[in-house]
Formats: sequence, structure tokens, C-alpha cells
Amino acid sequence: MKFDRSETLRYLGVRGLPDEQTLALAARGEEEAEKYAKPRFIARRFALEGEPPVLAGEGVALRGQDIARYLRGCSGVYLIAATLGFDAEKRINHLMNTSPALGVATDAACTSALECFLDERCAQLERECGKKLKPRFSCGYGDFPLAQQKDMVRLLDAGRKIGVFLSESMMLAPQKSVTAVVGIAEEECAESGGCADCGKKDCAYKKEPK
Repeated sequence: MKFDRSETLRYLGVRGLPDEQTLALAARGEEEAEKYAKPRFIARRFALEGEPPVLAGEGVALRGQDIARYLRGCSGVYLIAATLGFDAEKRINHLMNTSPALGVATDAACTSALECFLDERCAQLERECGKKLKPRFSCGYGDFPLAQQKDMVRLLDAGRKIGVFLSESMMLAPQKSVTAVVGIAEEECAESGGCADCGKKDCAYKKEPK
């Protein structure tokens, strides 16, 4: 399993240069994540039609101005889902009660691991489809409604295939899970969109454009 140490530290809330104690804590969190996380992934490709963009063959509209803007110039999309599984969630919860600092570090490391895992799988999808893919765009980014996760989980059959479920409040379980839309784009528009372009200004986890 891969980690991005700078991302682990960012999810820990570290700004600036970390001290040795913080680096050691991040490393211990990554060790815990390595032991308990069981990454799983699923993807399904759809053509797009109409305005607002609709998943061809399913009649499911992707709602909101931000997702419509993100998908301009796209010939289709992948719907994707990934998870680290319930064992990682149980371990984080246990550590939060017994060793809170390590629990927070393990939570941050799991988030970093999940992002690295998604990056790898999206790069693989890009190689397989032979076209540029845009950065992932998840429900809750901008005005793309969280309730759309119901469509995502259903269309991917995520519960049966990778063990990802949806609560009545539209939150994913296990907690370290992600669903997203990935636009299949022309080369010139492939670099825009995703987390860095989300309109929310108060998100502690917002990525800065590279």
C-alpha cells in the first residue's frame, strides 16, 4: 500500500515543517493503516447524452451546475467507488478510545492511502481507455448533491461488489470510502475540475491546484 507522507501530514492538520515527534506519529499511523486497510475498487463506464448530462442507458441525470461545467467536452464518464473496508474503520475507532493521538494519525494515514489507491486505479483506467481523464469529482463538491450517491452506489452495485453501503443520511460506510465521477475528456480540458476547483472555501481538506 502506498502513502503520500505530505498528505498524511496535511490530513493531520500540520502546516509548515513538522517536528520529529509528529513525523514519528505519522509513520506509526501509516503502519496501522498498512495492517488493517483492505483496498477495493470498482468502476463502470457510461456515455453521456443531453443537458443536463445524463448517463446513457440509465436515464440518470447528474445534477448541478458544477458537475455540468466539469463535464463540458467529455465524451463519457466513469463512475467509481473505492474503500479501505470495515477493519480499518474498527481499528481507527478502537485507537480513538485507547490512544487518541495514534487514532487521529491512523485516520489521516488511511485517507492518504485511499487517495493514493484511487490515483493508481484512475491512472490504470486512463491507460485502458486511451483517453485523458479529468480529476475525480465527488458528490458534495460544489452543488453536486450528496443525495446523488444513492445513484452511484446502486449503479455500481457497490454493496455487493466491494462492500460499500449508504446510510439514510447519504453517508458512505465504511467511512474510508469514496464515490466519484471521472470525466473522459479531450486533452485540452483534462486538467481542470475535481477537489481543487470545488467552490467550497471552508473545507479543511481542500487540495490546492498543482
